[in-house]
Amino acid sequence: MIYKEPVFKPAGDVYVIVEYGDELNLLLNFRVIALNEAIKKAGLGGVTETIPTHRSLGIVYNPFKISYKDLVSKIKRLDKQLGKVGELPSRILTIPIWYNDPWSQECAKAHGAPDNMEFIAEKNKITVEKVIEVHSGTLHWVGAVGFTPGCYQAVPLKPSFVLSAPKYPRPRKWTPERIICLAGQLTSAYPVNSPGGYQLIGRTPLDLYDPMQRDPVFADSPVLTKVSDRHKYVPITGDEYKEIRKQVEEGRYKYQVEEGIFRLDSI
Repeated sequence: MIYKEPVFKPAGDVYVIVEYGDELNLLLNFRVIALNEAIKKAGLGGVTETIPTHRSLGIVYNPFKISYKDLVSKIKRLDKQLGKVGELPSRILTIPIWYNDPWSQECAKAHGAPDNMEFIAEKNKITVEKVIEVHSGTLHWVGAVGFTPGCYQAVPLKPSFVLSAPKYPRPRKWTPERIICLAGQLTSAYPVNSPGGYQLIGRTPLDLYDPMQRDPVFADSPVLTKVSDRHKYVPITGDEYKEIRKQVEEGRYKYQVEEGIFRLDSI
């Protein structure tokens, strides 16, 4: 459901949640992103951080500088000024993936789970090769970033066939870093070694999180992916993976980032 008016909720003493609806919907995410940018441009005193997600915006504030009531009033005013949000700045980020890589297979086996790619293929009544073709055959819109450093959630755009798979019934204790994964229709990633329950589909040789910010692509943030990015997943072989990873480690790899605009009416 898309709400007629945004709903404001307090979350403790220093946090406000602005909800635009209760479903995964690109219209809601566009609104969230637009409000987030408006708050940044307005420079609201007392606001210390904002967290955009698929359907809501989290706002952290200093209650000694601005009250909850005053903050909500100012945000409502900004929301009214947004008008119709039909387009947003959006980067296309190319991410090579070694689909059905040995690390993913080893991780699934170590946790007593079936080969994840074969499991996804079975659930969608297609072959593993078709899973790769479908997943890499469309751009994926990043609607939220968070949970662990560099983790994100992305939805497929213009898919001819939508992949879907359930999470593990029991989460894994560990997952190798840089693994790309799938749960429901969402694509996500494990930028760092961490527990999790998404189905493992492949590994990228690219750093998704670099706290040292060694490459220019991390100049503004140690997290590679931003909300409103579009991901282009490109299948690669094991040999290609090794070569790209070597270039990344040596600082020679050039990340492929294309600046642009994305319009809702283009879907």
